[in-house]
Amino acid sequence: MGIRKGKNSDIDDIMSIKNAVVILMKESGNNQWSESYPARDTLLNDIENENLYIYEEDGEVLGFIVADNHHAYEYDDIPWELARLDSIAFHRAAVDPRAQGQGIASKLFDEVETHFKNEGYLGVHTDTNLNNLPMQSLFEKRGYEYRGKLNLHNNLNEWYVAYEKVF
Repeated sequence: MGIRKGKNSDIDDIMSIKNAVVILMKESGNNQWSESYPARDTLLNDIENENLYIYEEDGEVLGFIVADNHHAYEYDDIPWELARLDSIAFHRAAVDPRAQGQGIASKLFDEVETHFKNEGYLGVHTDTNLNNLPMQSLFEKRGYEYRGKLNLHNNLNEWYVAYEKVF
């Protein structure tokens, strides 16, 4: 059991989780992810850049998260407490629906947050779709503070909510 950096050999498991999560998102009215996003190539790029972390138990990949220094330019309008240089950005997090409700997301966040705190970062910037209520609930339960609403990638039809956690 534990967290490790993703490897190319994990991609089929990661895509399986992503595809299962897309179904749940659509059923709840959340269009944040789709069949085409996040794309396999995007996730392979995250792995190659050593930004994708997975949670596994008994050799089975049960969740993943991407953490990097790539803050969307739309973040510039959010009233963050921390500067982007002092914070890591979280993207693309998911837990296999068969394993949801077992605290895996919290374990994944705990370890990745601790890793970056030890690297000298002062906190995390992140966002999620306005309709992604489970992720918003997770952020708030973990001490993330709501910082504002934004649109991403010139998509004016979808609203996102920004959150920040200061360590």
